[in-house]
Formats: sequence, structure tokens, C-alpha cells
Amino acid sequence: MVAAEEFTTEPIDGISQADRPMNSSGFGQPGAHGSTDEPTAYANLDPVSNSKRSLEHQGSRHEVVIGMPPSEQVELMESIDPQNQIPVEFSAVNGWVPVGLGPPSLLSRFTRLFKKRPKDDKPKFRQIMHHLSGVCLPGELLAMMGPSGSSKTTLMSVLGGRTPKLVNTEAGSILYRGQVLNKRIKRQIGYVLQDDLLHESLTVTEVLYYAAMLRLPRAMSKQQKVDRVETVIKALGLVKCKDTIVGGFFRRGISGGERKRVSVGHELLINPAVLMLDEPTSGLDSTTAMHLVETLRKLAGGGRAIITTIHQPSSRLYTMLDKLLLLSEGHAMFYGQATAAAEWFHHLGYTMPYGISMADFILDLASGDVYTKKLDGEASRNHLIACADRYLESHPGGYQADVGVSESDLGRELWTSAQSRRSLNPHTVSGVSSRISLDRVRASLELPGSSATESSLGMRGSSAAAEATSLKPAGNGQLTKGHLNPVQPGKKKLFGWFGRRKSSDTGDQTGPGGSRWGASYPLQLTVLFERSLKTRRFETLSTQDLVQYIIVGILAGLFWLQKGQANVTSEARNVTGLVFFEMMFLSFRAMLGALFTFPTEFKMLLKERGSGMYKLSAFYFARTGSDLPIQCTMPTVFILIIYFMGGLRYDAGAFFANWAAVMLVLLTAEGVGLLIGATVTFPKTAQTIASVAALGMTLVAGFFVQGIHSWISWLKYLSFIYYGYNTVNKIEFSGRTMYDCGVYNPSNPQSRPDICTPVSGNALKTALGLSRNPDEWNWEVLALIAMLFLFRFLVYVALRIRTKAKVR
Repeated sequence: MVAAEEFTTEPIDGISQADRPMNSSGFGQPGAHGSTDEPTAYANLDPVSNSKRSLEHQGSRHEVVIGMPPSEQVELMESIDPQNQIPVEFSAVNGWVPVGLGPPSLLSRFTRLFKKRPKDDKPKFRQIMHHLSGVCLPGELLAMMGPSGSSKTTLMSVLGGRTPKLVNTEAGSILYRGQVLNKRIKRQIGYVLQDDLLHESLTVTEVLYYAAMLRLPRAMSKQQKVDRVETVIKALGLVKCKDTIVGGFFRRGISGGERKRVSVGHELLINPAVLMLDEPTSGLDSTTAMHLVETLRKLAGGGRAIITTIHQPSSRLYTMLDKLLLLSEGHAMFYGQATAAAEWFHHLGYTMPYGISMADFILDLASGDVYTKKLDGEASRNHLIACADRYLESHPGGYQADVGVSESDLGRELWTSAQSRRSLNPHTVSGVSSRISLDRVRASLELPGSSATESSLGMRGSSAAAEATSLKPAGNGQLTKGHLNPVQPGKKKLFGWFGRRKSSDTGDQTGPGGSRWGASYPLQLTVLFERSLKTRRFETLSTQDLVQYIIVGILAGLFWLQKGQANVTSEARNVTGLVFFEMMFLSFRAMLGALFTFPTEFKMLLKERGSGMYKLSAFYFARTGSDLPIQCTMPTVFILIIYFMGGLRYDAGAFFANWAAVMLVLLTAEGVGLLIGATVTFPKTAQTIASVAALGMTLVAGFFVQGIHSWISWLKYLSFIYYGYNTVNKIEFSGRTMYDCGVYNPSNPQSRPDICTPVSGNALKTALGLSRNPDEWNWEVLALIAMLFLFRFLVYVALRIRTKAKVR
């Protein structure tokens, strides 16, 4: 850990402007009257106390401490053993994204096939990360700040092994305990996304319980995992809402701050050695954000390396950061001790105005919104980036408080430019009449009586944690505080990624990250199956679906009322329409409903797969298996109504054969819908493809059109509706003798041989316009089974490709 630096405070009354100190806890000094080159983007404001407020009430002095009451102090997590602590080091990280990409329309893709490409037409890229370096040791809290578009999230993704597909990176060195990222280390990294991806239908306890069952080591008993869940719930203050559903836009649930704490708890379950958080305070009020960062500091005190991106912290929150990496359009504008940022910019001639938060000041510098008499905001930004680049070349550990900057650090030109602005601004940090240790400020923000508690739990403050952290040399370089391991030769590759370098996962398989998967494969299937059922507790067997099936079934039964009981061919033709409608209605509904199964869960799948929670095959089998009861229950109600009202064969074998055939067609249609949804990104495009596919398969099935031309009739063999239609017709008419009575419809055609001719077999096929002889072997069932497994297998392949393609 860095040593606690000193910052200055002064009472307002009786102090001249020249002696007004620069306050590293968040408020700068005022500019001098007559200065011609100080930043002019701010007005002087009165400072506000950060930590304690003194109130005079009836002659007595009361001290108000801002923070969590002592009664809510609980144990967070056990400390990370020094042998398992992971320092994170990155050096010379660069990144590019392609530019000039057109909309992914079918027309543009088609025309691109026939467009001649010039020889010198190479892909164009824009650099979004420029030689970024830094280190976060166990016990430290490193914050990456910067305006929107400064590549904070991209850098976080690269460090967490979740590089987006479109981002090409070149990393001089990204090391974790002296090693490149491998699966063993990645399982010890907790990664909290900016968006809280949680199952809205689950309660807080259920979300954490299922995560614990999947992620915690299989050596732990179920009771130990449940105890870990309870510990996390208490530690994050979620006891009051533990039985409340997470909720979402259409269903009320927990608050935004509670959702964020659940997301953090999701990663704390595994007791990670490294915790990365993307914008954890976004959308939270200042007090909730401060409590969250207090929790992160305690976790860091237990020997964890905490890396977070943060957009605009409050003054109190800023003082709790150990290190700061300030980014501006992918460049490092400052790296070093967080509370020394104002001192660094002061040395470069940009003194923080009085009454302005340090976080606001440096973010405006990074945005190019601070200007001087000589330089506009953009020129000032470029100058500060150049100074930071030059300084970090010789000081890779970053800037520390009270170190100072010399000409040898910046070079003559940059040094002269900085000194010319300082000469116009007489304020220096030497005009300080009192200094207060940063530890006193942090102590005022800590929980009352927390020192003993944190010490016993291994959740000590950053300074104590640094002293207790034991780092052993690893790799080719000696790890020292504030310095990076040297770039290892032969590992720099343009537009390559470090996540795919092969490395052996050796070591104790029972230690942290030692097991490939937390849960065994059967346990993964069981837990995911149970979770899949609960996530749809508000969707399954809904009243709306039941009413729809009943009403449509009754209407169809009335239209075809007892048509199947007549043995004449004229009524038998109506029966073919009944079984076709029965099959088409259920299959189309299943296909269109399956389109959105995986698109709605794709982000969650990427998140959980990135965390190594389960195998993709376990998720796929559990998810599709949990659909079976839902997919079969409602259609069975529909089949019962339409079968007996329509008067189909009153035979138990025929009924169950009809039910099984329709279920087989339904599940095959669902497989087609799942495949389209798993391969097509845009819902509108998926609906278009599904509609065209469904109508095409219907037209070639042989019900609407007979005698299709031979050059196009082969399409029927690609239609599951064709096989299903033939199957249900064979079930209904096999072994039966019908009577062709012409225009007559006698109630007993057997007794009218003068006008009724018996037909069966091929003659019945011709009379009813069927595609196949109803008495032949029902081989179409095998074709349906083959198509069912083929489509399901292709869905799995599509999911595997897409989950690997999004993140490298």
C-alpha cells in the first residue's frame, strides 16, 4: 500500500488567499487576484466538511459521525491467504476498434460478395487505448476514472479476460501473480458488470443460493454453501429484502442500490482474490455509494486487489481510493496515489480552484473543459497527456505525494511549458500552515469501533493490509511496490489477445480456483433445472394461455363437431383438415414462442459462462428440459378438447398415438424456433425468417396443394409439417374402410351398396388426396425424431459459437 500522504485544511476567517491550502480530500485553493493564467472554468465555493459535523445544541457540543451504525457491522469474508493473493499488473496495453462498418443488412452483405475489393483496401481501425500501464497489489483499491468514451470499461474487460470481439488488443504485459491469465486464475477473479444482470423472478436469497451451489467448490457441503450465502446477505445489508424478488421494469422488486449489492454479493460468494467492478456507484445516491465503497475497502483490507471504474465520485468517496488511473480518450492523464492528483496537476500549472471537488476538477481536465489564457481546453488536455506519458516512462509506479516533478522527469520543453504557467500563478502547496494526515480523515469515515472488528476478521485498512501482504517473486521479474514486471519477450503480438495463450493449470486442485467447475455435472443439471423452473414462475401455466387453448379448442371442436365419426369420404376430407389444423396451430405457436427463449437470456448466459459457473451443455439440457412440462401441459388440454369434440377415432391407442405425434411435431417446431433465435441477433429479423420458414413448410406439406412440380417438390422433405401431416393421417385412417357415396351422405353407408363404394389403402389415398398410403409403415416418425435431434444439436452449436464469439 502507498504511504498515507498529508493534505491541508484551513479555516476561512483570517487566512489570506495566498496562504489558502490545497485540500487533497476534495477541495482546492482559490486563485489569487490578478492571476492571468489560472483555470477559469470555476467559481469559488465554500468548502463543506466531508466526515464530521459539529453541532452546538443548548450549550453542549454533539459530534455526528456519517457512516453505518455499529450494530450493522458484520463479518464480510475471510481474508485471502498470502499464498493465494494475486497482484494485477498491466503494461503498454493498446486497443483498436474497426471503423467504417456499415449496417449489417442482408443487401449490404449480398452486394459485398460481388464488389471488387482494391488491393490496398485494408480494414481501418481507430486506437482507443494508448500504452496504458498500472498495477494493483493485494490490499489496494485502484479506481479508473475518466469521461464517457475514455475506454474505462474496455480496459476493465481486457484485464478481466473478457475482451469484446471487435476490440483488437496488444498487451506488452498483463500478469496475474507473474503469470498470464489462465483458467485457474480467472476462476479467482470476481467481475461485476455495470448493468445488474439478475433473474427478475427470483428472490435475493434464491439468486445467491443458486450461484453458491454452482460456483463454490464441490468439496464444500450444502450447509457450508448455505452458510456462505447467509454471511454475504448479512455483510451487504440485504437481510430485510432477502425474501423479496429482484423485480424489473414491469414487476416491482428491490431498489437499485440493493440490486447493485446483490450483484457484488454474487461475486463475493467465491471469495475472489481479485474483484473488478464496472461503474458500481452509477445510479446510487451519495450515501449508498459511500457505503458500497466502504465495503470494497474492507474487502481490499482482506488481501484482495480491487479494481473499479468510477464516473464521478463524491469528495468523501474520492478520499477512500488508494490509486487512480485517470483516462482521457484512451490516454493516461494521471496514474499514481489518488489523493496526490491535485499536487501533480499543480506542479504542471493547473492549480485546483478553491471550493471545487478534486474529482470534478480532474474530470474536467480529462474532458478538456479547463482552459487558460494561453491554452484552450483541448490544448491543455493534450499537454497533460504528454506530461503523463513522459513521466510514466521513467516512473512506471506512478506519481506519489510529496515527490515533486523535475525537468528530468518531463523533458525541457514540457517542463518549461509547465513552469511558465506556474510563474503566472503564485499559489504553491508550500503555503500551508497546518497539515492533517490522511489517516485521520479516513478514520473519521470509518465505522465506530471498526478497527478491532476489521483486524480480527482480516478486513484491515489499506495501510495495515499492505504491511500484512506477503508477495513472493514470480515470473522473470521481481515484483516491487509501484513497479511492473518487465515485458516478457516473445509475447507481444499485434492484434492478439492474451486470454488464449496456453498455460498449464497446475497446483492443488482443492485450493482456490483449483477445480475446473465448482459443481459436478449432475449437480449443475439439477440446480439449473430447478432455477429454470423458478425463473418462469410468473409465466408458466398462466391463465391467459389456458383460456386461449380452451377457447380455440372449443371453436375448432364446434366447426368439426363429430366429423370423424362418419365413414364417408366427404367427411373424411374434413377430418384431414382437422388434424392439419391441430398440428399447425400447436407447432406454429411453439416455434414463434421459442424465438425469444435465448435472446432474452443471452446476456445472462454470457455473464455466467464468463464466470465459469457451469458448462454450456448443462445449461442447455436443463433449460430445454424445464420447457418440456410447460410445452406439453397446455397443448394436451387443447388436444383433449379437439380430439373428442371432432370425433376422431375412439380408441386409446389411436388417441395416445395422435398425442405423441403432435407433441413430436411441436417439439421439432420449437427446435426450429430455438435455432433461429440462437443464430439471429435482431428480433424483427428472426420473426421474418420464422414466418417465411413456417409458411414455406406448410405449403409443401401436401394439404393446400397436390401435384407440385418435380423440380420444387423436393422441398417437402425439408418440412417437418409434411412428415407430421402424413403421420397423423396414417394414425387416423390406417386399417379403416371408408365409403365413397358421391354427393350423398347416408348415416349408414354400409347398408347402401347401390350408391356407396368401399375404399381403403391406395384407393383411400386417392379419394382423400393424401400424399402417402395410410396403410403403409409409418416411417415419418423416424424422420421427425431425426429432425428433432438435428435441430436441437444445431441450437447447441449456435450457442457455443455465439458465446465464444462475443468475448475472447
